[in-house]
Amino acid sequence: FRRYAAAAVAMAAAKKARRRRVAVIGGGPAGLAAGRYLSEFGHTPVIFEAGSAVGGIWAPEPVNKVVYQGLVTNIPTVCMQSFDLDFEPQLSSYIRASELGSYLARYAKYFDLHRHVRFGCRVTNVRSCGSEEVSEEWEVSWRSGVHDESDIFDAVVVATGHYDTPYLPEIPGQSEWLKASSSRSIVHAIGYDDPAEFSGRSVLVVGGRSSGVDIARELRDKVAWLYVLESGCQKVTSVGNSTHVPLGAELTAAGTLQLASQALPGPAVDVVILATGYTYAFPFLDEASLGLDFGPARRYVAPLYQHVIHAKQPNLCFLGLPLAVPCPVALFEAQARLVSAHLSQGWSTEAQRHEWVTKRFESVAHRPQDFHFLGNEAWDYMRALVSEAGMPAD
Repeated sequence: FRRYAAAAVAMAAAKKARRRRVAVIGGGPAGLAAGRYLSEFGHTPVIFEAGSAVGGIWAPEPVNKVVYQGLVTNIPTVCMQSFDLDFEPQLSSYIRASELGSYLARYAKYFDLHRHVRFGCRVTNVRSCGSEEVSEEWEVSWRSGVHDESDIFDAVVVATGHYDTPYLPEIPGQSEWLKASSSRSIVHAIGYDDPAEFSGRSVLVVGGRSSGVDIARELRDKVAWLYVLESGCQKVTSVGNSTHVPLGAELTAAGTLQLASQALPGPAVDVVILATGYTYAFPFLDEASLGLDFGPARRYVAPLYQHVIHAKQPNLCFLGLPLAVPCPVALFEAQARLVSAHLSQGWSTEAQRHEWVTKRFESVAHRPQDFHFLGNEAWDYMRALVSEAGMPAD
């Protein structure tokens, strides 16, 4: 990574930086970070936000209502925040959605970003202009109220997040379980809002990452029985009215769970909540013509150099795709800095970008769905991005 950063510095000294007009799709935290750094690097960002306020899913009236009533962040504010703007000191370390939304509104004001935002504009189509293999211009179309409009841009940054299209895996025995009783149902976490809706019922939560853990915590004192099925569980464990279940368990027509043909303790399951995450979907992009690969289950986006820059079309970039990020705003800013610098002084070659993608796939060979999974790599990844963008990481 550092050799590319050195190349960026050398190129910056050798030629004048380019200034681009850039369409940023989405006014959530990633889109705001993009607007900030594109502006600081001398570009002209236009941020298209479908809602009436900045903040994305954290806005007061979000277009996508994925955030449930009782959600409390699972990352301390000191880790979530920008390095250049702290959360207000009176807040707890773990905050509610409205408090995070207020911070993002303050972020937009602090960095004077509202002047770049077009509210109530839902992007409907993005296409490359001209016949060149690598597009130098993009036509962006959007709907504002009842009007359809379009304009030409030098580059596009997709910052819409990845909480729109639920990932809906089938649980073994699911079909027979559903057919056996019309009162049974399966919902995804995107439709979950209030634990009281499940009061007195027997619920199976599938998934052990953030949303699964949080939903299970909310339900535990409301439901008659709680099962949690997830990959981190090694053996069946029951405590009180809760049972932790490993992968491989299946539903039966009788409603009970079984593992290796052995019935598990506990009553029949009434409701399944899939806390299984989301797939990547960008309906405004022509995936085939842009050479985008999402894998058979749409669990990754390729070919993206550094999870951000399209290897073939470097003027098409994506922010906010990584999963398991302990420092979201700072990570979005690091990605935005890389994009802004690269649009000014493109230093990587197509071969180098494809090489990075190939090596990343090799590193997650047996689980390609983990292509964007960072976890403990997040801090090193951010340091690599800012270093490559020409800023000392230490």
